Amino acid sequence: MAGLVARLPSPTLFGSRMAEISVPRPASLNLPSREVSCMAKKKGVRIVITLECTEARGLGQTPSRYTTQKNKKNDSQRLELRKYNKYLRRMTVHREIK
Repeated sequence: MAGLVARLPSPTLFGSRMAEISVPRPASLNLPSREVSCMAKKKGVRIVITLECTEARGLGQTPSRYTTQKNKKNDSQRLELRKYNKYLRRMTVHREIK
């Protein structure tokens, strides 16, 4: 069983030199040999939404879609923004969809 290696600054050496100390791994832990980090969970009321072009949908053409975030507490209603539609080649109204 391989042990963990801790790198600590040596009290007698200065600069970028480091001293290695081998720490034995407890038998109860079945950890992989490589380090794995977990992403932190986001706390708050921000949600990811999709904005879709309303004019292209009415014309029966391909609607452009954008994704963005909104604060659910401050913006409880559906969000509506003017964004560029690359299929119609102009600025159009995009509304939040489910």
